[in-house]
Amino acid sequence: MHLVFNLMPWRIIQTENRKKAGGCTLAVQRDRLLIVFPRRLFNGKQKTLSLGLVDTQNNRDIATHRLKMIQQDIDLEQFDFTLERYKPKKDIQDHIENKYPEITLLFLWSIYFKYKKPMLKESTINYYETSIAPYLKNSGIQSPYKALELREWLLVNTSESMAKRVLTYVNAAFKWGLQHNFVQGNNPYEGMPNELRHKFQEEAKPNAFTAIEKQAVLDAFANHKGNFNGYKLTGRTYQHYFNFVKFLFLTGCRPNEAVGLQWGDILGDFERVKFDGGIVQLTTGKKVRTQKSKTNKVREFPCNEELRNFLRTIKNIDSTLDSLIFPSPTGKSINYGNFSSNAWSKLVDPIKTDTTPYSCRDTFITEQILKGVNPAIIGKWCDTSTQTIEKHYFDILNLNHVLPQ
Repeated sequence: MHLVFNLMPWRIIQTENRKKAGGCTLAVQRDRLLIVFPRRLFNGKQKTLSLGLVDTQNNRDIATHRLKMIQQDIDLEQFDFTLERYKPKKDIQDHIENKYPEITLLFLWSIYFKYKKPMLKESTINYYETSIAPYLKNSGIQSPYKALELREWLLVNTSESMAKRVLTYVNAAFKWGLQHNFVQGNNPYEGMPNELRHKFQEEAKPNAFTAIEKQAVLDAFANHKGNFNGYKLTGRTYQHYFNFVKFLFLTGCRPNEAVGLQWGDILGDFERVKFDGGIVQLTTGKKVRTQKSKTNKVREFPCNEELRNFLRTIKNIDSTLDSLIFPSPTGKSINYGNFSSNAWSKLVDPIKTDTTPYSCRDTFITEQILKGVNPAIIGKWCDTSTQTIEKHYFDILNLNHVLPQ
């Protein structure tokens, strides 16, 4: 990297701080990236700084970061006219031209996220932007090589489960950075996430309802018409959600899959239900339809006679293929968070504490195991693995009455 005078025309790629006259410019000259400085910095002389990088998309990302850093120094009147601050260490530059040793943790994450973004679901993009990036920013850790410092900060400032998630994603970003020459050496995050545990890994036991509890839950929703204040019924009625809850019990699907289900997803003569994603609510409050399931699969669930009759009964004559099967009372998609914290908590907590609508899924899987259905078949129905079913369900069930066939 060196300072050069303009000897031949260049092609401008990007101008930083367009609103301010005389901003720095990123350009290409002879297939090499360079930064063009505003003439006012050098008494009217035109000077450029060669970055020593071939014009590729990855290198443009690096150059853009360098451009922003320089322009920020100019705006803050901290510009280094010797340019030493903007030059990489010579031994590193000589060792490998395209590596960028000054890369920050947050910038490494940002270019990794930019690379992955076209392949991600909108809900995952929102999670990356609102959960992972803020932790990295708030940690104040600049170097991506300070894995131990980041781990310590996370464990002090968030849960062990969240620390595991963040370190898992940073580990992936660092591996990607090594592959594309953004970082060097060994990956300091390798194996680190595996040392931590999620809460569900520590408390993995399903929380299924007994047959009596299950019926009590269904009755509670079927009969709820409001709150009795001693004189009359007031407030919201949660009877509207009876069909939604019964469907969860009948299929063992994830709640967000049922929320997004449309009549076009019922195949044949009510013979199969196609689960192809669902509706989730982002942290911004926006609801988005996801494609495929949590494990990126599309599956078809076979309807037994009870489920077929149930679906026939609840379908309105004016329903279209795009109509939601389980709309909210206002006709929109159910807000799962509000449903869980209000309707479910009020009606179900008195029956059994520490449950969520996912307990309907636990109940379905448990029932199928007790009926002797092959775990591999249950796994296909519920989009989970045989190993998960055997690990989390078999150990807590009393199977002493089951005899070898």
